[in-house]
Amino acid sequence: MIKNVIVDLGNVMVTFYPDIYISQFVHKKGEIDYFNHICFRSPEWFAGDTNAMSREETIAALCKKYPADAEMIHTIMENCDDMLRPSKPNTALLKKLHEAGVGVYFLSNTNAHAFEMMSSTFEMFQYMDGGIASYQHGMTKPGQEIFKRFLKLYDKKAEECVFVDDTPANAEAAASVGYHAIILKNIDDLADELSKFEELAKIINA
Repeated sequence: MIKNVIVDLGNVMVTFYPDIYISQFVHKKGEIDYFNHICFRSPEWFAGDTNAMSREETIAALCKKYPADAEMIHTIMENCDDMLRPSKPNTALLKKLHEAGVGVYFLSNTNAHAFEMMSSTFEMFQYMDGGIASYQHGMTKPGQEIFKRFLKLYDKKAEECVFVDDTPANAEAAASVGYHAIILKNIDDLADELSKFEELAKIINA
């Protein structure tokens, strides 16, 4: 029986579309792909997810690594949390589950700067019973340890948890630990995917 729903944040509860965000500043596809790669797919960016680098340190490191692009890197990175927009339907869904007594949690690879903005601003966190932000624990998905840490921290049984992520490797890692896992291909499909579990469908469709 599913007693707990654990959600990733990016592209499950909030939008994270770097290409669209970067297109405000550069317009050629090659340039968009280039800045997406060096800014949001870089080791320096992922270092924020384990708290190895602050946002300021990430920006400084990228500017040093790509000095010819330093001005654009600053422009893109300084307000990049603006691309994180909450899904209103999915927020309402979490509220419904929470009020019905389902445990609602997050488990996300994220950096301190982004998480502090989201957790202090977005309504969805009012309906969550807790969660794990990777930077706070120094471990990231798709490693199994972060999923084991969640179970230990909140005293949960994996078979009573369903985990939702937009990245297949992350969902597969959760499943390997014993969670029920959903690969969410579209942020708008969360209710439909969770409704595949009978006990959750009764709540969602009530």
